[in-house]
Amino acid sequence: MPKKVLRSQSVQYPYKVQLNKTKVITRDGVGTVTQQKSEWLFVKLDHSDRTVRTNIFYAELIETI
Repeated sequence: MPKKVLRSQSVQYPYKVQLNKTKVITRDGVGTVTQQKSEWLFVKLDHSDRTVRTNIFYAELIETI
């Protein structure tokens, strides 16, 4: 039986994430990545104190400070 390969192991992420340093654009706005769990990013938005969860493939990298 073939070994099961997780999606997070088979797909290379589009960019490296450094917590509290990487700024991204999501559909909810611009923010800083505060937490990462496999391909899910938790982004604290700049215009509010709200934290949103988004997929790394749906967020566009702005910069890493």
